[in-house]
Amino acid sequence: MPGPVEMIQKKLGVPASGHWDPITLGALAAFQAGQPALVPSGHPDVPTLALLGYYDPLQAVDPKWAGYVKGGKRPSTFGRDLASASNQAPQWAWLGVGVLLLGVGFWTWKKSRKA
Repeated sequence: MPGPVEMIQKKLGVPASGHWDPITLGALAAFQAGQPALVPSGHPDVPTLALLGYYDPLQAVDPKWAGYVKGGKRPSTFGRDLASASNQAPQWAWLGVGVLLLGVGFWTWKKSRKA
């Protein structure tokens, strides 16, 4: 099975040596120069690898959102929004709220036992 460098060399149409040689860097820079959104650096950055078809960027996304990007139903954002809202308060504040609620719960339990 060819390695990642050999796969990129094959997609660029250069001899597959398996090493980042000057021919590969030149071919990659030429490929990048032919794409309007890329900077011709000769380095395999994420947009370059995606345009070469080396990997699918949707593989790095949650499958629910990848389905939405492909035209599916939009997933719910309730859990994400709740988590981001809860991150606005520091942890010590949440600890204080928890201790307060435990205290209120104990107080009401103790009061109900007297009745």
